[in-house]
Amino acid sequence: MHKSKILLGNRIRYFRKKTGLSQERLAELLEISPNSVSRIECGVHYPSLDTLENISIILQVEMREFFEFKKIDTDLDKRAFLIQTACELGEEKLDEVVRAVMKMT
Repeated sequence: MHKSKILLGNRIRYFRKKTGLSQERLAELLEISPNSVSRIECGVHYPSLDTLENISIILQVEMREFFEFKKIDTDLDKRAFLIQTACELGEEKLDEVVRAVMKMT
């Protein structure tokens, strides 16, 4: 998975939850399947430009806000960053990270 897919999906999930919509309700409003919404939010698929525009209208968020990846301020953004970074590390660095995290817990 590309980091940008994960970050975009997390931003969409963040704004959806902030709005109080379930994945099912958002899917209904978008006229797509709930699985499609899940895949977008999990970073498996990019939404089409039309779908992204409709998401922004429904969630009342400017499209540019979905791409403000530098902001790692939500728990979801932080988790996505850590997961993606861990996936990109070599074995030696990954071992170092695991040891560091184990010391914290």
